[in-house]
Amino acid sequence: MALKFKIPIRIEKINRRTEDWEPYIDQLRANINKKRTDNEYLDAGAVQTRRTLVFEVRYQPLLNEISHEAQLFRIMYDGGEYQIVDYDDFQERHKVVKLLGVHV
Repeated sequence: MALKFKIPIRIEKINRRTEDWEPYIDQLRANINKKRTDNEYLDAGAVQTRRTLVFEVRYQPLLNEISHEAQLFRIMYDGGEYQIVDYDDFQERHKVVKLLGVHV
C-alpha cells in the first residue's frame, strides 16, 4: 500500500546575508506524527515541554541539503515554526525522508 502524503507544509531556509527566512520548498505534502515523547528542557528554572513532530515526506533532491546543515532550515506547519533537528533518509534509499521538528 502506497503512502499518501496529505498535509501541506513549507520548508524555509535562512538567508545568511540578510538573516531573513525565505521559501526553500514551498509546496510539500507530509504525513505528520507526534514523537513518542516530547523533549523536556529547563528554561529559567522551570521544566517545560516543546511539541515535537515527525514529518514524513517523499524524497526529492532538494532535501539533501537539509541533511548537511539542518540548522539553516525550518518547517512551517499549521501557523507554527518547527526547527529541524534530525533528518532520516532510511539507508539512503531516497524514498521517504523523516524530518524531526521541534516547535519554536
